[in-house]
Amino acid sequence: MSAVLQQTKQLYRKVMFVECCGLVSGTLLLLLVQNVSAAFAFLLGGLSSFLPQCLFIFWVFFRKNTKNTNKMAAFYRGEGLKWLATIVLMVTALIGFPNLNVLLFFSGYFLFLICNGLLPIFLTQQT
Repeated sequence: MSAVLQQTKQLYRKVMFVECCGLVSGTLLLLLVQNVSAAFAFLLGGLSSFLPQCLFIFWVFFRKNTKNTNKMAAFYRGEGLKWLATIVLMVTALIGFPNLNVLLFFSGYFLFLICNGLLPIFLTQQT
């Protein structure tokens, strides 16, 4: 395995850990400041961004290939799975919980969407 791929795996392990801690702490903070429904809406929004990103990272970097497949094909398949998972999670949350605070839901979603893009850059510059 190449050294670059190993460094990338370590980077994304750190990113997922930081995002998971951020999701838990943000939800707990909202639970203390607001109420349970506000924290739940934020949690669902954050999970709608965080879980598809975890799926994508697993598919591209950590999945054991039985065949010698093209890395770009795995990347595009992972991106497709990420979009599909995002759509399914968002539709499930918005239809399954009709009294959901939509502002907090999308705040959590966009906050963790930004984290998905910026945390790898930030953590790379720190090392």
